[in-house]
Amino acid sequence: MSADRFMTSRRSLLLGAGALSLAGLSGSAWARSAAFQQTQVVLDRLIADQKLPGAAVGVRTPSGQDVFLQVGRLDFGDAPGVDRDSLFRIYSMTKPVTGTAAALLIEDGRLTLDTPVADIIPEFAHLTVAIDPAKSLEARPAQQVMTIRHLLTHTSGLTYTISGHNFVQNEYRRLGVLPFTGALEAGDGARVADLDAMVAALGRIPLLNEPGTAYNYSVGLDVLGLAIQRVSGMSFPDFVQRRLFDPIGMTNTVWQLPAGRAMAQVYDYSNGGRTPAVGASAEIYSQPVTLFAGGAGLISSAKDYLAFLTTLLNDGRAGSVRVMQPETARLVRSDILPPPLDFYGNGYGFGGFVGRPGGREPGAYGWDGAAGTKAWLDPERRFAAVAMVQFFPWGAVDMETIKTAILADVAAL
Repeated sequence: MSADRFMTSRRSLLLGAGALSLAGLSGSAWARSAAFQQTQVVLDRLIADQKLPGAAVGVRTPSGQDVFLQVGRLDFGDAPGVDRDSLFRIYSMTKPVTGTAAALLIEDGRLTLDTPVADIIPEFAHLTVAIDPAKSLEARPAQQVMTIRHLLTHTSGLTYTISGHNFVQNEYRRLGVLPFTGALEAGDGARVADLDAMVAALGRIPLLNEPGTAYNYSVGLDVLGLAIQRVSGMSFPDFVQRRLFDPIGMTNTVWQLPAGRAMAQVYDYSNGGRTPAVGASAEIYSQPVTLFAGGAGLISSAKDYLAFLTTLLNDGRAGSVRVMQPETARLVRSDILPPPLDFYGNGYGFGGFVGRPGGREPGAYGWDGAAGTKAWLDPERRFAAVAMVQFFPWGAVDMETIKTAILADVAAL
């Protein structure tokens, strides 16, 4: 994130803070800026009002061009300007990456949507379901089989500490099932060391619901990371590096902040204030990683994440490189959540929402991050978009204003 003020001169636009760039196009960025005027106005206002120090937006247009808008700096004051390569904590925007990695194993014939999780993770062989998690951890044996589909769609019966404080969620806290870098909540303590230790702990905690019976936002994609690791025979981070990041060219997408690299500062705007979120500091993100959280662990940039979305939009091709088969890319962005279950009227794909017919964006696929980042693609309108910002808590900045502006600008092309 960046800049405590936005400069509107042609020189400053072209040199960085507040620049609009259209990758691969001739002509000056300034001359073309009217193409995304509504989005630019919204971003400028957020910076001018000091709602954010900076932001980066990337759009793959229906004509196949990449547009990048960047405003401000990585922090208030005299910090480097934001650009398309600036690093942001993307938290749950990690989930579509993990989901896509699972889809590659389906393409390889080594996994199916209906594969029982316990076949891969025997720690889940004797799962139980809480009778009344609001009152106790008393539980009964699970009757339904948890599958890969359930992990992808948050219908496994697992939960998250960020979703509440019932007995099951508090047991996650007690046993260290906290698959995040740093701390998202005050009071979070020691966490499990790695994915194996995480599932060992989860196997001892009751589920909230029978698998397949209810949507509960959860650590399902973190468990899926271990399933990918055990099925592929390589570490989870190595698998996503070799099968996704390298072929797509996602050089800025990492689990640990590289030495010498800066990242956007994230602030907590609770109670009308503005204080650095110490639990998500660059220092914390610079430490070695052992718990590779497939649900919330990645750092990325606007350029990288747009390239990832564009690969899915283009049926598995990243430029001239075939990353996955067309049917695999389409599967990732398809609705695999069986009715009558839904996600606020939408369906659910591989770690992200899928717009159902009759909704605002039928067929759209994407997800957001806990620090405000937003990303989605729309196969019907043939575009993809990502907005990189940093703030806590969720809702402190109205990100729908940015999305609405992007939709309007794309429609006007």
